[in-house]
Amino acid sequence: MRYFSILHYFCNMNIMLKLMPFVLIITFLCCLISCERTSSKINENNDIVTLYDAGEDKKDLELPTQLWHVSDEIICVLYGYGYNDDSFVKEMNEALFFKYGNYMDGGLIYPLVFPNDFKRGTKNYISFLYDYLADMNVRGIVMLGAPDGTHFALAKLQDRFNGKIPYPVISLFSQDDVLAMEYSSDFVLDKAQKAEINGLIQNEEGQDFVKEVPDILSECVKCINLSDAPFEKNAELYEIVKKVAVNKRTGRYSDPETGLISINHFVLE
Repeated sequence: MRYFSILHYFCNMNIMLKLMPFVLIITFLCCLISCERTSSKINENNDIVTLYDAGEDKKDLELPTQLWHVSDEIICVLYGYGYNDDSFVKEMNEALFFKYGNYMDGGLIYPLVFPNDFKRGTKNYISFLYDYLADMNVRGIVMLGAPDGTHFALAKLQDRFNGKIPYPVISLFSQDDVLAMEYSSDFVLDKAQKAEINGLIQNEEGQDFVKEVPDILSECVKCINLSDAPFEKNAELYEIVKKVAVNKRTGRYSDPETGLISINHFVLE
């Protein structure tokens, strides 16, 4: 019996020796795969932390990060005279959509172009601004080159809210009556000395493009997005204007006829 036990032992040893190369190869391959998917890092506490390869999740990590959250609110951006060129509107919308989302996808930005979106037959009616916004959850309005009569649409919105629109309204380089826009907007920003004595701009469609507009518009949208209420027409308003003007030199607007200085009307100098 002892002889058979010894023989059996040596037979098993012989089989194990024959299998050993295969075992070593399999072990090496397992280690190699493991090394590809993990690595180690020593943190500030001198602890070894195992890092795992992202694997299939790498594809998701390569996708662009969405900077905005889905919301039922909108920020209306009105492109009017001097700022309604197709290429400018497209480029500006793309930049705003990237940061705040397109309202059609649940984002904030709701763009309107005058006169394209305000045509009825052969005429253009800025008064339809009220119809666009009346039933929407509006967070704010930014108007670029608002045409003559825009303040009537804003006044209609004011009436809807018992005399005070409950969100910020910003007018940039307006073509509408000066005093009317001061009354209808939280603040007005223009080019220095742009207004005529009668408060109206001649040759509306020929308004010069202000090169700082993309930055100013972006800052206005950002400012509205961070605000939960209209901007008060007081001395602190100037600090908000200087912020949205992106460090450009600004001043207060002085009426050319009376010399009176408006509390909520400012100019780029």
